[in-house]
Amino acid sequence: MLASERTKRELGFLDVLSRVRPRSPFGKRRMDNLMPYMPGDEARLEGELDRLERMCRVSLSHRQEWEGLAAVFHAMKDVSATIERSSHETLSVVELYEVKALLLQMEESRAIIAGMGDGWPSNLTPAAADGLLDLLDPEGSRLPAFYIYDQFSEKLANLRKEKKDKELALRREQKKLAEEAEARLGIKLSPKFDASVPRSETEKLAAAESSPLLQVGGEDFSSVTFQLRLGAEGRRLTAEADTIGALVEDEELAVRKRLSKEVAKYAPLLLKNCRVIGDADFVMAKTDHAIRHDCVKPGVVRIHTLRLEDGRYLPLERLLREKGQDYSPVSIFLDEGVSCITGANMGGKTISMKLAGLVALMAQHGFFVPCKSAFVGLSSSAHILIGDSQDMQKGLSSFGSEMEGLGEILSKSGEKALIFIDEIAGSTNPAEGRALTKALIGYLSKRPYITLMTTHFERVAEGAGVVNLRVHGLSSADFDRLSAELRNAGINDRIEIITRFMDYRLERVNGGAEIPKDALRIAEILGIKREIIDGAREILEAQAQ
Repeated sequence: MLASERTKRELGFLDVLSRVRPRSPFGKRRMDNLMPYMPGDEARLEGELDRLERMCRVSLSHRQEWEGLAAVFHAMKDVSATIERSSHETLSVVELYEVKALLLQMEESRAIIAGMGDGWPSNLTPAAADGLLDLLDPEGSRLPAFYIYDQFSEKLANLRKEKKDKELALRREQKKLAEEAEARLGIKLSPKFDASVPRSETEKLAAAESSPLLQVGGEDFSSVTFQLRLGAEGRRLTAEADTIGALVEDEELAVRKRLSKEVAKYAPLLLKNCRVIGDADFVMAKTDHAIRHDCVKPGVVRIHTLRLEDGRYLPLERLLREKGQDYSPVSIFLDEGVSCITGANMGGKTISMKLAGLVALMAQHGFFVPCKSAFVGLSSSAHILIGDSQDMQKGLSSFGSEMEGLGEILSKSGEKALIFIDEIAGSTNPAEGRALTKALIGYLSKRPYITLMTTHFERVAEGAGVVNLRVHGLSSADFDRLSAELRNAGINDRIEIITRFMDYRLERVNGGAEIPKDALRIAEILGIKREIIDGAREILEAQAQ
């Protein structure tokens, strides 16, 4: 397993998956069984990404066919269980209809795919099953309907004809008796050979009750309903029609048994087609997602690295677009060792960390990634420790829960692990927190992991195998313009204004560089008294001496 559900959720991968929408039940099943590509699977992953690249070209050049195929997939019903049962059970008429409908959809899919030319990958095309379709559609109508046709059995056709003749003879006999009853009694019978006589018409009611041509079928407080009484000839015809009807049902059952065996013969091909359709549908859904979110094909490398240029964290980008705001892309370059992102809160450190993890998970699951470019070396496991998500289970403090999570990550991380840690030890006293963070960095820097950490502690990202990254933050902001906008803004708008002035790009600095004092700048422009800000700066200067 590459990552736990919790890690997938925290990094935003589950959010991305919720927006990848296969149309068919087979595509949905394929996505539900999604597995990552692990170290050693580089060639397979490259093949999948190449296939996705081809599908992007097909989607853009054959949009009408693409949407038509998506509509066919959307209409499909999962009858794979029915197909599997055909080997040992007789399928019902409804089930045979559903198999025929699926065959028609497979045939339509093949025709649409053929219209998209050579760009469509051959391994995403369902195989022809015309032989079975011809058996289930003996009239050759290719309509989504099914009946036990006379063409299935000469015996069945003869029995149905014989039954129909008996029923017609019976109908003639009933009409003759009905005409006789109407002539004798003056009572008009309906096409169903019954009549309702009001109780108020006592003479007509008495005549009907005493007539051998009618029998009481029902009554209420106002009327009596009479039905035609069959004579010996009518009873004989009815019995013969019922007998033939039973023979028709037996022969229909024999036809269904025979057709079920034919379905069973084609079961391996049909079930394979279901898997191929699921694969095609899922790749189409990934393609739509890649185009919709301007994602690119990541390069797969054989070394353990993660390098992305102008990456976008999709969950946040979506929220910003809903507000009419732009997303500021971030570039991140990670190799084995520890990289620390420093900077004040509101500086986007955590989002940058999640962005790196999201790109890694998307790439290793065969997706295009939201970057200008990216190169990914496959990891054996991915873990995240983020304090804000700890639920303090078991009565532990925030720090205790954090340490338990860290211990679990370290015990599960092996070679080529990918680890993300967000501001560890921030809930304990600063001196111990800084010491613990620095010791952890030293430990991780000697392991074959790619580790990305965020921290607000100064001078902890030092030593061999450690890279110090800093958020630009407000270092280049136009404070005069920022202050002017804040003066005219309401309380609820101030954070959003500051966010717009933030520069979330990362820059690499030496390990001893100071963290920019954005926290004091933010506090000052949000109206904290100048006396407090100056006092904080004096304390910082004294600590630095």
